[in-house]
Amino acid sequence: MANEPELKSSTKRRALSPLMVAWGIVLISLGLAVGWVILSEPPETVSDTPTTSSVATDEPSSDPAITDEPPAMSEPASTPVTETPANNPMLATQSPLPPVPNQNLLVAGDNGLKPALGPDGLVVWKEYARPFEGAEERPRIAILVTDVGLNSKSSQAAIDNLPGQVDLAFSPYGRNLQDWMDKSRNRGHEGFLMIPTEPLNYPDSDPGPHTLVADMSERENMSRLDWILSQVTGYVGVVNHMGSKFTASEEDMTPVITDLASRGLMLVDARSTRFSMAARLARRTGMPRAMNDRYIDNNLTPSNIQNELAELEKTANTFGAALGMARALPITINEIAEWSKTLEQKGIDLVPVTAIANRQPIK
Repeated sequence: MANEPELKSSTKRRALSPLMVAWGIVLISLGLAVGWVILSEPPETVSDTPTTSSVATDEPSSDPAITDEPPAMSEPASTPVTETPANNPMLATQSPLPPVPNQNLLVAGDNGLKPALGPDGLVVWKEYARPFEGAEERPRIAILVTDVGLNSKSSQAAIDNLPGQVDLAFSPYGRNLQDWMDKSRNRGHEGFLMIPTEPLNYPDSDPGPHTLVADMSERENMSRLDWILSQVTGYVGVVNHMGSKFTASEEDMTPVITDLASRGLMLVDARSTRFSMAARLARRTGMPRAMNDRYIDNNLTPSNIQNELAELEKTANTFGAALGMARALPITINEIAEWSKTLEQKGIDLVPVTAIANRQPIK
């Protein structure tokens, strides 16, 4: 037996089958899983639709939408401050003028309605004027701001931000002129109409297609004047725009002044040349007149504008009345508005242009 070959281990003990091992592992895993499920609490279910309990409770709700706290007060919306004469003295000067036009002061022309004398002594420049009652002994200054109607932003700024005593001159080439006229009168401003007239360097400097030109016939110029006067209603008078050549010609100016005077209008001589005949001819025909003493904003800096306004004060103190002209530009509007606040303490009245009619000496 010593030489008998050694027997295999299977003959000594029972071998484990791999299949049995695998099944054992599976059974153990299932058992563990079942035990874990049994021992674990069931998960909470969350409903998509919130429910409200009908049972009252003293416990505060964890739902932030349901609370015993009063709702938080929202910040009150800011209320815009309404401007009144008390907090904005400028408004006290901007009392509305009566609406225009007065139908009794109109006549039909070739291009539309034009001003005319009315019945019972009605006169355009008086009917549309801003009333003024001031002390005769106090110096008076009138300001006429031109080019209104050409630029909407500047025109609105002039209407809103200048004292009502300041007059506005409308370009016949502006758009929606009647709207601008109505807005300006609603803020207390008298209106003038600008008459484009030929300068010495015409046509390099061109006041526009309806300019009154010295070399044209009287008939052509009067036709152009008819168009200009028909562009808007409600103005108290007219002012020449440019015109260093045309206004120096008595021959050319005479029929124009005669026509304007017959309509009950006032004239402002812009004095684009010291040789202007406009004011002299107006006096000759009995037409109410005023004359420009200073171009306030030829040099567009605050200091220069202030200097020109100071010179205007000197003229008013010397002669009793003065008129300054300026353009509807932001810097000019601002400087005039600030300057106007200083006049009362200086003993000077800021007045509409009609309040200095015929008060200036013709120079």
